[in-house]
Amino acid sequence: MEADDVAELARLLSREIDTLSDDELLSLITTWGALRRTAPEGIGRAVAALYQRKRLSWPEIGRLTGIPPMTAHDWARPYLSREDDPA
Repeated sequence: MEADDVAELARLLSREIDTLSDDELLSLITTWGALRRTAPEGIGRAVAALYQRKRLSWPEIGRLTGIPPMTAHDWARPYLSREDDPA
């Protein structure tokens, strides 16, 4: 997903749904769908990157993000090095 797509999605979401044209609704639906499909990988990579900075523990990441620590770990696991995830 490109940054322009995310910006367009934010723009459309900031408006009242009943003021959007058919084309804008179609754009909203397809862009949101694409974001939804790519979100798990993006979140997993971001959580892994945050953990690999070695400043936050899994419980701290959970507290700061609202994501249960084990869920955050599960999402990040495919993107962690063996060194960072000995499990």
